[in-house]
Amino acid sequence: MPHAERSETVLLRLRPQDTPTGISGSTFEQLMSHTGLNKTEVIHYALRQMADRFLPKYELDDGPLTDTQMAAIREECPEQPEERLTRRLF
Repeated sequence: MPHAERSETVLLRLRPQDTPTGISGSTFEQLMSHTGLNKTEVIHYALRQMADRFLPKYELDDGPLTDTQMAAIREECPEQPEERLTRRLF
């Protein structure tokens, strides 16, 4: 029987007043009132915004292409990017 994934609980201590890295209970209440979200949804929304802003949105690659890989690309596309950029469209 597969086990249900347990949600992790996190304690959030609100600040007595707003700071650069925290908010007061009053600000939290205003956010809930303004957005129509409950406490949990406000927290998830804020964390989602931070994740989208700070975390990479793609898998990190293996670094620069090797000379062999570049040669294979040039063989498939002999026209160099610089040549394409200098040609006129009209």
